[in-house]
This record gives sequence, structure tokens and C-alpha cells, in this order.
Amino acid sequence: MDRIRSVINKDLKYGVFPMVCADHCAWLCGADFESTATDPHKLAELTVRAYEQYGYDGVLLFTDPYIEAQAMGCPVRLTPLPIITGPMGGEKIDRTPVIVEAAQKIRSSVDVPVFVSIKGPFSLAAFLYGLKEFMIALLRDPDKTKSFLNLALEFQMRYLDRLSGLGVDIMIGDPVASASVVSPDIFEKYALPALKEMIVRIKAFNGLTALHICGDTHPIIEHLDQSGADLLSIEDISVKTNTTKMGGIATNTILYGSPRNVETKARTALTNDFLILSTSCDVPIQTPPENIEAMTALIRDRTPGK
Repeated sequence: MDRIRSVINKDLKYGVFPMVCADHCAWLCGADFESTATDPHKLAELTVRAYEQYGYDGVLLFTDPYIEAQAMGCPVRLTPLPIITGPMGGEKIDRTPVIVEAAQKIRSSVDVPVFVSIKGPFSLAAFLYGLKEFMIALLRDPDKTKSFLNLALEFQMRYLDRLSGLGVDIMIGDPVASASVVSPDIFEKYALPALKEMIVRIKAFNGLTALHICGDTHPIIEHLDQSGADLLSIEDISVKTNTTKMGGIATNTILYGSPRNVETKARTALTNDFLILSTSCDVPIQTPPENIEAMTALIRDRTPGK
């Protein structure tokens, strides 16, 4: 049963989809992150093993935020933690084939939706240009801003074309587009049009789009709600939207809380009908497995539709 689509279609009230990423999967299985993030066989295997342990309603394929930036020439270091160390201009190390191959393997191994995480063009442009320089350009050099946005969008459209025949769904992460970072006017002028173009492309191959933006989204929630996305992954799920929301468990709760804390927060979240219970952001690497299991068990213990 595809519980995520059932919730979106309002045939079911709740699903559960914590954002478990490759770093937690590697830690859970006693593997090192760098080899996991660069080997499609290992990445697929550990991602599926985590899914089998936790039993959530969707699998997220996400290694780190810098896949596309590195493929376009940004220097990236994967250990001890992934970090981008400079703007575009260096050696192009393309790990997108790793993601494509891993996605194929995962899709053939599980019977729930598989969401491949890719970057929103606004955030990718900021990585390519350098965050500080990009922020200055947003205010002083619209032409340069648009050229980097177009470069990022073109790359992402080609990437989507390679993912389009795999039967996967897409999660667009656009952290730099958060209202905690830029103004609503800048979001509307620069980030939103590129997001809408990507969403149209995803819908063309019948994929679901989950849009994840960290931090404060209140000033831009109407734009997000009208973006065409199928799911909005946001920190504050109390805001009213027509689009199905996912979230409800804060990062500190899933990492530092007890299973009982997680269950208490989850029950509060589930006062929102038609919700995908999830974490507010990526599950931290060393999150206790029993906390994630508390989330999935709560949904599994509910009767269908309740």
C-alpha cells in the first residue's frame, strides 16, 4: 500500500516518513560514510537495511547536500562530515551516477515510494558562487544572480531527466531559500520560479514532489502552498495549507529525547489530519534507533484511516 499517496489523496489520514539519510544508515550498520556515499551498491544496501529495520512509508535517498555542486566543480570534503570548501572552479567529481544507480537498486528492492533528494536551484546557485558572494549579488547584481540560477536550473533539469524513468519521486531541498536566510521578496523573485519549473518537470514523469525548506517558512508559506508540490516538509506544521504537510518531530526531540518524548510529540502532531509524520529535518547521524521506531510504531498501531 502506498500510504504516502493515500494521505495526499485524503484516503488515509496519516503516514510516517522520517528523513533517514545515508549518514544515519551507515552509522546504523557500522559502515563509514565516505565509502557509503561513493558506492552505489553499498549505498543502496544500507538504505534498504535501514528501511527494513524501521518500516517507514517512504525511503529517502540522500547522501549530502553537495552532490550537484561537486559535479559542477565545487570542492567537497566527505570526512569526517560532508562540507563544501569553496565555490565552483575546481575539479568536477560527478557522484550523480552513484545516486542514479542506487535509486534503481532501491526501487527494485522496496514496495514504498523512493524519494531522491536533489537541491533547489537557489541553494545550488549559492553553493556554486559562494554563499557570501551570492548574497551580495542578490542585492547588487541581478544579472549575475540570474546567470548562476540558470546554470543551476539547467543542471537540475538534466539530472531530473536521468531520474525520470526510474519510478522514483523527488524531494527538493532548498535550505538557502528559507525565510530565515532571505526575504520573502527575494524568495518570490529568484527561488520560486526555478522551483516551479522543476516541479512541472517532475509531474511530467508522474513523480511526487516533496519540498523541504528549513527554518522559518511563515512569510513564504502561501508561495510554497501554491508551488505545485505534493508535500511540504516544514518545521512548523501548525500553519494552514492546502498542500499535505510532513513533519512534527523536532531535531532535538528525535536526537536527544526518549521514545516516550517522541511519542508525545507525535501524538500532538497527529492532531493535524492528513499528515505525513516526519522529522523537521534530516535524522541526525547518531539518533537512537528506538526513537525512530517509536514514530513508526505509533502509525502502525493506528487502524486504517484513523
